[in-house]
Amino acid sequence: MDTISSLALCTVLVHLAGRFIFFQAFLDFLPQNCWKKMALSFIILALLNFIFYYVLFQGFTHTVILYKASLALGWIPYVLLSFYWLPRFIAQQIFVLGMQGLWSFFLHTASILTIISLGKNIPVEWRLSMQLTCFLFYFLLSLPLAARMFRHMCPSRQLINDKPYGYYIAFLPLLIAFTQLPISLEPGLWTMDKLLSRILTFVPFIALYRYIKLQARDLETEVLLKSTNEVQQKAIRFFQNNMLLIQASTKQFSILRHDMRHQINILYGLISSGKSEEALHLLRSFDEHLEKTAIHPFCLNPFVNAVLSVYIVKAKDAGIPVTCRVNFPEEVPKVQENLSFALANLLENAIRVSETQDKDKRFLHINLQTRGRQVFLSVENYYAEPVSLNEDGYPVTHRQGHGIGMTSVHHFIMSYKGFKNFTQKDGVVRFEIYFTLPDTPLDTPSA
Repeated sequence: MDTISSLALCTVLVHLAGRFIFFQAFLDFLPQNCWKKMALSFIILALLNFIFYYVLFQGFTHTVILYKASLALGWIPYVLLSFYWLPRFIAQQIFVLGMQGLWSFFLHTASILTIISLGKNIPVEWRLSMQLTCFLFYFLLSLPLAARMFRHMCPSRQLINDKPYGYYIAFLPLLIAFTQLPISLEPGLWTMDKLLSRILTFVPFIALYRYIKLQARDLETEVLLKSTNEVQQKAIRFFQNNMLLIQASTKQFSILRHDMRHQINILYGLISSGKSEEALHLLRSFDEHLEKTAIHPFCLNPFVNAVLSVYIVKAKDAGIPVTCRVNFPEEVPKVQENLSFALANLLENAIRVSETQDKDKRFLHINLQTRGRQVFLSVENYYAEPVSLNEDGYPVTHRQGHGIGMTSVHHFIMSYKGFKNFTQKDGVVRFEIYFTLPDTPLDTPSA
């Protein structure tokens, strides 16, 4: 491969490396079925850029300035393509783009220092190709650290949003990176005296990254507080709804008891008259009325039973067939409250997404089993669309006002040192939780 081809190829690879780091921040927000199409679009763009750079470098003699301009401005088509794939997160992308630019400046500075240390008796084209090769080497060397940092680089919507003031913060790292463009676009090769400002760009990078981390920690605390408050409100609603069921059943039974003597007299008369068919019909009607007054407990534990009673009725009202198998102790102090809240969140999510599916495909399977101190919980429903997962393996949602429930479930699993398993196959979504009942109840918040 000649120097021009090498230079064009390395330039393209540098831009692709930047995109790879960039998208680490948005892994939770891009649907799984889009990854292949997105990757293909970037590969096609990279091939077109390679041809463009090859023709550009081949046709002009001022290779240094073209090389610098290609690095400084060649990212623009990739950014526009990123905006196409993630149109809802423009402000966040601008922020992460600036942070990725600062990170790239740091790697470029390290590679330039390496090339300067090799001496000046190297042809210009080879020096440029070697600098990009060094950049790619340092990129691979720092990839584990960069991937971990950029995995948490996307700022929350509370910090950066689509309102005008949100863009002020979004553009901050990008503006810092732009301050280096005049030096970067100078026609000559690099010198040591002009690298100090490049090195200093790493300081705001660390400061902004630290700020994002602290803000994410505060947001997590806020979400947990909201989750706790939501759980407490749900607990009140559980028992209110359960009490309403009991009151309705009691009222129906009172009416039935009032009519019982009259029904018995009619039945006695029918039997005495030999009208057995009419008597059987009356008995069946009487049995149906009795069934309407019955409250079927799903398990002996009052907390779990209250949750199941409320959400199974809610599911059936939504036209979702329900099967339920439960074997849980009658009393497990503290654990029963926390488990019931986690179960409620799982059932609420399952019912909410099931309501969006075709009626003939809806179902809800609930399985809660206890053997000794081992507990297994499974909630299964149908959902045709691919489910996005966060880095902890929990389903994520981009709808405003949702997502707190999974934070509560995660907190429950962590509190009881359990583990979970989420699967989706042929539209069947299953969320499983395994945990061990403690010897003594844990004093954990019900969240």
